[in-house]
Amino acid sequence: MPTTKLERACHSVHHIHELIHTAFSAAHGPAQTAIAELMPAFADDFRMVTTQGVEVNRQQVERMFQGAAGARPGLQIEVSDVQAVWQAGNGVTLRYREVHRLQGVETARWSVVVLSVGEAGVQWHFLQETAI
Repeated sequence: MPTTKLERACHSVHHIHELIHTAFSAAHGPAQTAIAELMPAFADDFRMVTTQGVEVNRQQVERMFQGAAGARPGLQIEVSDVQAVWQAGNGVTLRYREVHRLQGVETARWSVVVLSVGEAGVQWHFLQETAI
Protein backbone atom coordinates (compact mmCIF):
# COMPACT_ATOMS: atom_id res chain seq x y z
CA MET A 1 0.00 0.00 0.00
CA PRO A 2 1.40 3.44 -0.90
CA THR A 3 2.51 5.40 2.15
CA THR A 4 4.16 8.65 1.05
CA LYS A 5 2.24 11.59 -0.37
CA LEU A 6 3.89 11.07 -3.77
CA GLU A 7 3.22 7.31 -3.77
CA ARG A 8 -0.44 7.92 -2.90
CA ALA A 9 -0.76 10.50 -5.68
CA CYS A 10 0.80 8.17 -8.26
CA HIS A 11 -1.40 5.30 -7.08
CA SER A 12 -4.46 7.54 -7.54
CA VAL A 13 -3.54 8.23 -11.17
CA HIS A 14 -3.36 4.52 -11.92
CA HIS A 15 -6.46 3.62 -9.88
CA ILE A 16 -8.59 6.39 -11.43
CA HIS A 17 -7.66 5.16 -14.90
CA GLU A 18 -8.57 1.59 -13.97
CA LEU A 19 -12.00 2.91 -12.96
CA ILE A 20 -12.28 4.99 -16.15
CA HIS A 21 -11.43 1.87 -18.17
CA THR A 22 -14.20 -0.06 -16.42
CA ALA A 23 -16.66 2.80 -16.82
CA PHE A 24 -16.06 2.98 -20.57
CA SER A 25 -15.65 -0.71 -21.38
CA ALA A 26 -17.66 -2.84 -18.94
CA ALA A 27 -21.31 -3.83 -18.98
CA HIS A 28 -23.85 -1.42 -17.48
CA GLY A 29 -23.75 -2.64 -13.84
CA PRO A 30 -19.98 -2.72 -13.41
CA ALA A 31 -19.67 0.55 -15.38
CA GLN A 32 -22.10 2.29 -13.02
CA THR A 33 -20.27 0.89 -9.98
CA ALA A 34 -16.97 2.24 -11.36
CA ILE A 35 -18.49 5.68 -11.96
CA ALA A 36 -19.88 5.73 -8.41
CA GLU A 37 -16.41 4.94 -7.06
CA LEU A 38 -14.69 7.34 -9.46
CA MET A 39 -16.63 10.56 -8.92
CA PRO A 40 -15.77 11.17 -5.21
CA ALA A 41 -12.10 11.46 -6.24
CA PHE A 42 -12.93 14.68 -8.10
CA ALA A 43 -13.19 17.78 -5.90
CA ASP A 44 -16.45 19.75 -6.07
CA ASP A 45 -14.60 22.53 -7.92
CA PHE A 46 -12.78 20.12 -10.29
CA ARG A 47 -12.00 21.48 -13.74
CA MET A 48 -10.53 19.72 -16.75
CA VAL A 49 -9.21 20.98 -20.06
CA THR A 50 -9.75 18.29 -22.70
CA THR A 51 -7.47 17.42 -25.60
CA GLN A 52 -9.76 19.62 -27.73
CA GLY A 53 -9.08 22.61 -25.46
CA VAL A 54 -12.57 22.65 -23.91
CA GLU A 55 -12.83 23.36 -20.18
CA VAL A 56 -15.37 21.20 -18.35
CA ASN A 57 -16.44 21.04 -14.71
CA ARG A 58 -17.10 18.08 -12.43
CA GLN A 59 -20.78 17.80 -13.36
CA GLN A 60 -19.95 17.77 -17.06
CA VAL A 61 -17.32 15.08 -16.50
CA GLU A 62 -19.86 12.94 -14.65
CA ARG A 63 -22.39 13.36 -17.48
CA MET A 64 -19.69 12.34 -19.96
CA PHE A 65 -18.96 9.17 -17.99
CA GLN A 66 -22.67 8.37 -17.68
CA GLY A 67 -23.22 8.93 -21.41
CA ALA A 68 -20.27 6.73 -22.39
CA ALA A 69 -20.81 3.99 -19.77
CA GLY A 70 -20.07 0.65 -21.38
CA ALA A 71 -19.91 2.18 -24.86
CA ARG A 72 -16.30 1.20 -25.62
CA PRO A 73 -15.89 -2.56 -25.14
CA GLY A 74 -12.35 -3.61 -25.96
CA LEU A 75 -10.86 -0.28 -24.90
CA GLN A 76 -7.33 -0.41 -23.52
CA ILE A 77 -5.89 2.42 -21.41
CA GLU A 78 -2.20 2.59 -20.60
CA VAL A 79 -0.74 5.09 -18.12
CA SER A 80 3.03 5.56 -18.07
CA ASP A 81 5.83 8.02 -17.35
CA VAL A 82 4.21 9.36 -14.17
CA GLN A 83 6.45 12.13 -12.84
CA ALA A 84 6.16 14.66 -10.05
CA VAL A 85 6.18 18.23 -11.33
CA TRP A 86 5.59 20.03 -8.02
CA GLN A 87 4.94 19.26 -4.34
CA ALA A 88 4.14 21.51 -1.39
CA GLY A 89 2.10 20.89 1.76
CA ASN A 90 -0.68 18.49 0.77
CA GLY A 91 -0.41 19.44 -2.91
CA VAL A 92 1.10 17.34 -5.66
CA THR A 93 1.18 18.02 -9.39
CA LEU A 94 1.94 15.07 -11.66
CA ARG A 95 2.52 14.66 -15.37
CA TYR A 96 1.80 11.35 -17.08
CA ARG A 97 1.34 9.83 -20.52
CA GLU A 98 -1.97 8.21 -21.33
CA VAL A 99 -2.65 6.01 -24.35
CA HIS A 100 -6.07 4.73 -25.46
CA ARG A 101 -6.40 1.87 -27.94
CA LEU A 102 -9.70 0.82 -29.47
CA GLN A 103 -10.40 -1.10 -32.67
CA GLY A 104 -6.90 -0.53 -34.03
CA VAL A 105 -6.92 3.22 -33.34
CA GLU A 106 -4.47 4.67 -30.84
CA THR A 107 -4.68 8.12 -29.27
CA ALA A 108 -2.19 9.53 -26.80
CA ARG A 109 -1.95 12.53 -24.54
CA TRP A 110 0.23 14.12 -21.90
CA SER A 111 -1.78 14.97 -18.82
CA VAL A 112 -0.96 17.24 -15.91
CA VAL A 113 -3.05 16.80 -12.76
CA VAL A 114 -3.19 18.90 -9.59
CA LEU A 115 -4.01 16.79 -6.53
CA SER A 116 -4.35 17.20 -2.79
CA VAL A 117 -3.34 14.26 -0.63
CA GLY A 118 -4.94 14.10 2.80
CA GLU A 119 -6.08 11.69 5.48
CA ALA A 120 -9.39 11.15 3.67
CA GLY A 121 -7.72 10.30 0.37
CA VAL A 122 -6.56 11.94 -2.84
CA GLN A 123 -8.67 14.68 -4.44
CA TRP A 124 -8.32 15.72 -8.08
CA HIS A 125 -8.64 19.51 -8.54
CA PHE A 126 -7.46 20.21 -12.09
CA LEU A 127 -6.53 18.14 -15.13
CA GLN A 128 -5.03 19.43 -18.38
CA GLU A 129 -4.77 17.02 -21.32
CA THR A 130 -2.65 17.72 -24.40
CA ALA A 131 -2.97 15.45 -27.42
CA ILE A 132 0.27 14.00 -28.78
